[in-house]
Amino acid sequence: MDKMGLLWCVMSLYFYGILQSDASERCDDWGLDTMRQIQVFEDEPARIKCPLFEHFLKYNYSTAHSAGLTLIWYWTRQDRDLEEPINFRLPENRISKEKDVLWFRPTLLNDTGNYTCMLRNTTYCSKVAFPLEVVQKASCFNSPMKIPVHKLYIEYGVQKITCPNIDGYFPSSVKPAITWYMGCQKVQDFHNVVPEGMNLSFLLALFSNNGNYTCVVTYPENGRAFNLTRTLAVKVVGSPYSALPPQIHLPNDLVVYEKEPGEELLIPCKVFFTYLKDSRNEVWWTIDGKKTDDTTIDVTVDESVSVAALEDETRTMTLSIKKVSAEDLKRNYVCHARNGKGEVEQPAKVKQKGNGCMPSAEESGNSDVTFW
Repeated sequence: MDKMGLLWCVMSLYFYGILQSDASERCDDWGLDTMRQIQVFEDEPARIKCPLFEHFLKYNYSTAHSAGLTLIWYWTRQDRDLEEPINFRLPENRISKEKDVLWFRPTLLNDTGNYTCMLRNTTYCSKVAFPLEVVQKASCFNSPMKIPVHKLYIEYGVQKITCPNIDGYFPSSVKPAITWYMGCQKVQDFHNVVPEGMNLSFLLALFSNNGNYTCVVTYPENGRAFNLTRTLAVKVVGSPYSALPPQIHLPNDLVVYEKEPGEELLIPCKVFFTYLKDSRNEVWWTIDGKKTDDTTIDVTVDESVSVAALEDETRTMTLSIKKVSAEDLKRNYVCHARNGKGEVEQPAKVKQKGNGCMPSAEESGNSDVTFW
């Protein structure tokens, strides 16, 4: 066995000794944090901060280190169950650790697996695991990578997107080369899209600007050139200038819902919402002033949603009473809607067939509703 092989064997035995000692000490095991799945491109650098200090512990790495705690990294290969130490003695320091950050310079496909960072001393430990997936790029930057969506307002003046997740890869003194692409096409001489370093400016966003935009950042480090590839999806949405309170299309004053006792009563509450950032679009029914969940009436409510090109939204909430009673036909049914611009309501006109001077169902041409 050569010296490197012997050293790796000793390291592995030390590592397994650490794992076995966990049984006799208090250890907060946060398990596998699947909400924090990390995807990185093959053959590109990746820097991954230990999630313990971001989501699980109240102190940072410097505080923990000053208190005598040690941060240890290990991993489980894809389709394996065996935990093993990370080899930090690869050529050119391909994998290294710097404080609470695990570095890959660059990644390889077989780096895919579950990674664990563990903070410990002789009496205490805390650890969490997270999945890392190394992804291959295809032509035109296509890949299984999950792409963040950035929304731009239509015809709203100058708006920008920024190349994401670049911080910490190189010092501010380094000036990288940055190239932007829309799909396969380099962004150059576009009439309303202008590259400005890490930013891409849209002078007046239009429908034609919808699509995937990729920034490729190239920077030098220790005599080598590394690329960082980041893709965002741009979605052009309705302008805040056009945002309105909800508009109730149904029920309305022109439609009367006529039923005989024992028949099924169906009343749609159909509401149009213009796009409004961070607004919650809500639709609900009340019966005699009570929400449907708070009434003793045997009623069901089904909701459907359709979204238009500018992310305007139509919500339809249909109220159903399978066998309506004469008493139910006298109740007050009110459709309510609310968004960040306001709240509106509209009562439905419900009555028993044959009461009052109303056109008959046959005359109206509809067995469910009568039109005034």
